Amino acid sequence: MLIALPNAFGDASTNMAIDAALLESIPNGLAALRHYAWLEPAASFGYSQRYTEVVQATAPNIQLVRRLTGGGIVDHRNDWTYALIIQRALPCAAIAASELYLKVHHAIQLALKEMDIESRLAPCPRNCKSTDPVSQCFVTPAANDVLRPDGQKIAGAAMKRTRQGLLIQGSLDRSTLPDAFNFAHFQTRLQTQLAQTLQLPLGELEDIRPLFNSERIEREKQRFADRAWNQKR
Repeated sequence: MLIALPNAFGDASTNMAIDAALLESIPNGLAALRHYAWLEPAASFGYSQRYTEVVQATAPNIQLVRRLTGGGIVDHRNDWTYALIIQRALPCAAIAASELYLKVHHAIQLALKEMDIESRLAPCPRNCKSTDPVSQCFVTPAANDVLRPDGQKIAGAAMKRTRQGLLIQGSLDRSTLPDAFNFAHFQTRLQTQLAQTLQLPLGELEDIRPLFNSERIEREKQRFADRAWNQKR
């Protein structure tokens, strides 16, 4: 079952902490979609990226946080950020990463099309077997990222697979969409398209409070705020 969690605002470490806590404790057979915004100018960067190179590639006076997921640098100052958490018992959790990436972005395409926004998926670049260690996600599209017809990148994502399940953290660049674009309507359409694409029934929980374990979230927040985590490479 796929549920939608309430929208949230948080600082960089809190946003990452909630995603990590949900990944570790999501109930059996459940998938959850959530959107969150940022209380501070922030950028997240992939788990394997080198901190010193990220600092050189990002604007000054911006909060940096290392993600659990891979990928490149994402500037969150003008984006629409989401996370999809899939518990391991669900069949879609076993889909190969490249195929799942395609499915999620195809769902975004369909949701955009319902709102009269045309898009296409990026082809695999010739150098796709080698990754730029300081790539910036909205500057360098990866295979199957969502692009405008003119080639400008709309959406990208990164993944983390664990024994508990799968975390997909994704982002849409607001500047690539019309000023009057209704993200609330888009979010509803995206949930429906993800449910269809991943073959998950839509549903609701009577009480979502057990999903948000405050002690676990606080532990994770301390990790993502820690210099040792963010500067580990």
